[in-house]
Amino acid sequence: MTRATLLALAVLAGVSASAPAARAQTFAPDAGPPEAEIFGRRYKSAQLFAFELRFGPYMPDVDSEFDGTRHPYQDYYGSSDHLLTQTEFDVEILHNIGTVALGAGLSYFSVSGVAPVASGTGQPSGDKSTLKVVPVSLSAIYRFDYFLERRGFPLVPFAKAGLDWAYWQITDGNDEIATDGRGGKARGGTFGWHAAAGLSLVLDFFDPEAARDFDNELGVNHTSLVFQYTYANISGLGQSDRMHLGDASWSLGLMFQF
Repeated sequence: MTRATLLALAVLAGVSASAPAARAQTFAPDAGPPEAEIFGRRYKSAQLFAFELRFGPYMPDVDSEFDGTRHPYQDYYGSSDHLLTQTEFDVEILHNIGTVALGAGLSYFSVSGVAPVASGTGQPSGDKSTLKVVPVSLSAIYRFDYFLERRGFPLVPFAKAGLDWAYWQITDGNDEIATDGRGGKARGGTFGWHAAAGLSLVLDFFDPEAARDFDNELGVNHTSLVFQYTYANISGLGQSDRMHLGDASWSLGLMFQF
């Protein structure tokens, strides 16, 4: 065998030995685009909770109790919506095809108008009257965030349902609880229920690197803009003589998941 033949065989052997490595490199799984790393769970801290702060219009349906025969709320406070400030804290209990959570909400509403006279006749006086409502809620929540976690798709629809209890009070011009002229106090509480649906826009994609730093430094997995439509029937759950405080309204705010 000539020296040229031996050299040729050595070259062929070297090519054959390197071929599997080349094939392994060529067909290695794709690590995915940078966005997948940003949105995926590989870098994220544990996600256990969520906090929402929302604002929206609200007008309690006090007058619905009277079936059109009277409309005390409209008479004293007008027919315009006023601001309802809403907060909610959720505990996320399951992450599978979406996120299941239990939430507790606390809201605040206040509106002022002309107070009725204490004689109970319903006539207006010269004093200011303020109605304050503090709704408390418990909700079961489902967020369909499957495509957010798998593909980085930033829109997350969600639904909520649960029970409510709303404390209310009416104060007079001296900022004291009003009376009806017979010793009755203008305060109480009403039970009810609610159902809601909405859409979250996850803001991480505007600046993925900042979102990752926010998570690494503070543990915030996602920051979202939240739109929610809520129907609340807060009229006593069958109890009579309860002030009606429900409404159908929308709200807009921010949500932080951590």
